[in-house]
Amino acid sequence: MSLCLTPAIERITAAVTGRTCSLFAEDLRSRQTELIEAVGDARILICGGAGSIGSATLMELLDLKPAAVSVLDPSENNLAELVRSVRSREPVFRGEFAVAPLDYGSSLARRFLAEQKPFDWVLSFAALKHVRSERDAVSLLRMLEVNLLGADRFFASLREHGHGRAGVFTVSTDKAAAPVSLMGASKRALELLLWCHRAGGPRSLVDGGSAPGFARATTARFANVAFSDGSLPWGFLQRLAKGQPLAAPGDVRRYLVSPREAGQLCLVATVLAPDRTVLVPRLSPERDLIDFVRVAEATLREYGLEPAFYETEEAARAAVSTDRKAGRYPLLVTRSDTTGEKDEEIFVGQGENAEECGLLGALVVAAPAVVGAPAVVAAPAVVAEGLVALLRVIDDGCSRGRAVEKAELLEALAVVVPELRHVDTGRSLDQKM
Repeated sequence: MSLCLTPAIERITAAVTGRTCSLFAEDLRSRQTELIEAVGDARILICGGAGSIGSATLMELLDLKPAAVSVLDPSENNLAELVRSVRSREPVFRGEFAVAPLDYGSSLARRFLAEQKPFDWVLSFAALKHVRSERDAVSLLRMLEVNLLGADRFFASLREHGHGRAGVFTVSTDKAAAPVSLMGASKRALELLLWCHRAGGPRSLVDGGSAPGFARATTARFANVAFSDGSLPWGFLQRLAKGQPLAAPGDVRRYLVSPREAGQLCLVATVLAPDRTVLVPRLSPERDLIDFVRVAEATLREYGLEPAFYETEEAARAAVSTDRKAGRYPLLVTRSDTTGEKDEEIFVGQGENAEECGLLGALVVAAPAVVGAPAVVAAPAVVAEGLVALLRVIDDGCSRGRAVEKAELLEALAVVVPELRHVDTGRSLDQKM
């Protein structure tokens, strides 16, 4: 569906953002030579590269003509679609292209990395990104296993086998700044973990060993990517295909970027952002914050339908057939009352500063001056020790069978991310239509 709807998605996004030109178009144009010199003829590894953002970044990278690209992703269906997209594109990619259905934190991924010629650039999009994954201890453990434990072992394998000689990039989220959700806190902890691996020291914080640190490391905090897999706008398309009412919160405003802008942001962060920085898009709350009802309305109009507004799930469900016959479609407008939702979307947290870096479309937040220590923590050892303790708790719950409870995970995470302000409302997205 996404391949067929890409032009429509770009049109809808342009309609609601008011941007007819990418945020990063001028930066890519003015620094094209630098990008080609960095990526042309390079060997690139992309983990989670069959998802929405990873695949969008891949398409941007292919235009720079790398020598070889390998993609790891546990979704074999998405990998199959990715291969079709790459083989069908113009211009044809002439370099080596390979995919493997591997989880980046698995023992098979470690074997893969041990057997490969060193990759110059490594980009990781592997993540569980939904706040709804905080619903219970098991779901939360899985999220932390992917976002942190798997990342630690993946970074360790990269260092052990000399991958990422030019640089390593991993994706973060806007929810990592002043986090209120455990998902956001896990991604803030991932940023700190990345800086630890950049600096060297233990090859793996949880398993030990030694290896040189990364030569270069960057990350990026994202806005909402329009129609990315699992996102609320993506859900609009699924609901339309299934004949279900649309639902959108009327009191939530978020920043939105198009899939192509997302891929360009990652390319810029990987190659052009200064070492040890978090890239953030240059967006204005007065100009660029958008409510999801507006996105839903634009989506329906792309299909030739007008929204019919409802206040209850029962009324919206009952109206699908009659509204459709009249050229309308039911849109349930809700209020946000679930755990982990931010009142406002920000990219820069307490104690951080957004700085100029020579880019028109983005700013950067520098990594803490002392590796592993956020500005709100005086003693760097507290965070370093906290990361080790957190990873061990996750490992206990995932690999060793100990019954780790949600409260213990929250306590361990709060040591590493003391700015976490988590409030459990007792209501989950799973309880809403």
